[in-house]
Amino acid sequence: MGVHEPLYIFLFLILLGLIYIPVFLYTIKKFKFNVIGLLFVFLSIVSYLLIGKYMVDSGNYADEHSSLFGLGFLELTLLSYPYIFIGLSVLLGKKGERI
Repeated sequence: MGVHEPLYIFLFLILLGLIYIPVFLYTIKKFKFNVIGLLFVFLSIVSYLLIGKYMVDSGNYADEHSSLFGLGFLELTLLSYPYIFIGLSVLLGKKGERI
């Protein structure tokens, strides 16, 4: 049984991964953070880099035989995780906005 992966989901998740960089830079520029916020910002960038390393390494992907460019759907869904940490940094660790 193969995994059906529509092309629009693949493109959406790749776009989600690429848009993270401007969102991260905007967040760093716009807000001041306390210690908890800085911890979540650090977790966000570390998770993004680790996911990128995982995706480019020559690992065994769960659904590689039915995916585009050798990236499986399950691996692409990991690209949403850094957004969770960047959102938590703004919600829980924001001191204020920069002017």
